[in-house]
Amino acid sequence: MQLLVFSPQVTPRIKYIFNFIFREVLRCDFEFTSVGNQFKDYKGPKFSYAEQPIGNELFFKSVGLLAKNNIEKQQIVITNFGSEKVPFAVKDSALPFDIFAASFYFISRYEEYLPFTADDHSRFPPEASLQYELGLLKTPVIDQWSIILKNLLLSKLTDLHFGSRKFEFIPTIDIDRAYHFKSSGVIKNTARLLRALVKGDTERLSNIINTGLGKKKDPFDTYQFLHQIHEKYGLAPIFFFLLSYKGDKAHDVNIHPNDELLQQLIKDTAKVAKIGIHPSYASNNNGAKLKEEKALLDALLEKTIDISRQHYLKLHLPKTYLQLIKAGINHDYTMGYASQVGFRAGTCTPFFWYDLQLEKQSHLKVHPFAVMDATLLKYLKLLPAQATMLINELVESVKMVDGTFYSLWHNESLSETGHWKGWKEVYEGMIASSVGN
Repeated sequence: MQLLVFSPQVTPRIKYIFNFIFREVLRCDFEFTSVGNQFKDYKGPKFSYAEQPIGNELFFKSVGLLAKNNIEKQQIVITNFGSEKVPFAVKDSALPFDIFAASFYFISRYEEYLPFTADDHSRFPPEASLQYELGLLKTPVIDQWSIILKNLLLSKLTDLHFGSRKFEFIPTIDIDRAYHFKSSGVIKNTARLLRALVKGDTERLSNIINTGLGKKKDPFDTYQFLHQIHEKYGLAPIFFFLLSYKGDKAHDVNIHPNDELLQQLIKDTAKVAKIGIHPSYASNNNGAKLKEEKALLDALLEKTIDISRQHYLKLHLPKTYLQLIKAGINHDYTMGYASQVGFRAGTCTPFFWYDLQLEKQSHLKVHPFAVMDATLLKYLKLLPAQATMLINELVESVKMVDGTFYSLWHNESLSETGHWKGWKEVYEGMIASSVGN
């Protein structure tokens, strides 16, 4: 029989988080009622979510967050739940915390709408998040809590049916710089050559000269390797290309979008992978520029591209998502942190963005990633072997809940040059651990 949930009022917030937990994660259908007598008379599986129970039914106490329609700093009481510290503690409830309020707080990124001290790129820092404070960032806690909820319901209620889902691994690649030396032009490569001579950097010197003479592939030309390994393991990767005429000089350093080599690369990649736009650093504050860059990619591939990931992961809520929606983007892959690995929204399950200002679910689907190559090397300062161990932990945490593991890599980090020596093996190991048993 169908699950019935009693709530005194079914607000947009309640409807949103219950739909996500029950329909997206647990694959269980349910209905709401706000009529007490209807709930009492129902003979099937049921529970209530309110400030007080109706009778002696299975009861989950609400802290009130989901009944509101404003954004304000929350007074969050922390409690222990097994080995974890969890927010929104309650008493006289089936669980010692409000699982629905906690899940909504994380997945809506509620705290990112409140005042915070941004990092150097105007981003919300992971260290300011409640997940980081509670030691929950490396775990898809909403998915884990959902499974605990499922087991609790199965132990207390009869005739409940839950569907199943399978673990998925989706590799994603950001192309910030398609090539290192090829297509850079004589002036830029001459300047690089002179700098390499002054520094005595023989490896860089050799790469510039041999690439220019055609004796060696450009170091960032790792596309054949990527296509082969993805095909070998039957993966469906996504490549995000940066296309910007006049971007931010310090951060938008890709080849000119009219370059024939770059355009051919994009067309060739589209034959074996899904393609998305990688909106430039400069476009984050310029909606017209975002549309211009997307139009370039649309025209090149002769189809409408509706997936994206922000360059430098520049995500500012709600502005960035509203801008993407206005530009025709339906799927975004920016949800993650640059300086820490883990689950920024508390989940490894794609979800529709909830607009807290309008108090409604949008049609923009957010695909959260768990790990980025630059995070491991540049921020966490890990060696390849250490990075592999951390990645394996993240993969296992997603496998435990049959979720989706998204990785974020760059073509240049597979170049086996400079500080990226040894990281090609990390990528191979990540794929092996993700698709293996």
